Amino acid sequence: MRSYASLLALFMIAILCVLYGYAHGEEVSPTAQRYRSDLIREAHFVFGLDAPIPVLAAQIEQESGWRPGVTAWDNGRGLAQFMDSTATWTAQKFDLGKPDPYNPKWAIRAMTRLDGYNVGKVAGRTECDKWGAGLKAYNAGLGYVLRAQSKASEPGRWWSATEFINGGQSKENFEASRLYPHRIIFGRADKYSGWGARLKCD
Repeated sequence: MRSYASLLALFMIAILCVLYGYAHGEEVSPTAQRYRSDLIREAHFVFGLDAPIPVLAAQIEQESGWRPGVTAWDNGRGLAQFMDSTATWTAQKFDLGKPDPYNPKWAIRAMTRLDGYNVGKVAGRTECDKWGAGLKAYNAGLGYVLRAQSKASEPGRWWSATEFINGGQSKENFEASRLYPHRIIFGRADKYSGWGARLKCD
């Protein structure tokens, strides 16, 4: 009797796990799934096999909702919402050819390389701190982050610390860009946890 009950319990747990996985997978849009392999390939190229792919996927969702043809009110373009000047700089810096932000493959390649550059330039006690600062740099510009860190008593402590130092933005832009990493890392990344290594943020 106990053996039968144990088997039944295991069977029910397995069914629940399958149902949970199915429901969790449904949260990721078919459009996102279409670009998953491109993102994983480019992320591994830039960050190695431990690339925080869920964060990068969440960043694309935050930027464009995975819509490659979208143009924002401020002229951000494509999947990764590149401004014209940033697209030109990124293309030249990383030898990506002609800027093509409406091309999903170009946008993913450019975004991962710009993220890698920013994360490599900012201070951070932990990878989570570095990604907080690096994502802010993607949204606002690296200069604002570096100026904020130069004013901080602990430049490498981003969360609940340096993130509150304004490096010269307007009040509205500062608050929007401060929240940008929060929305990605803590708000959207869990949805893509099955895509790759998770960023460890305590």
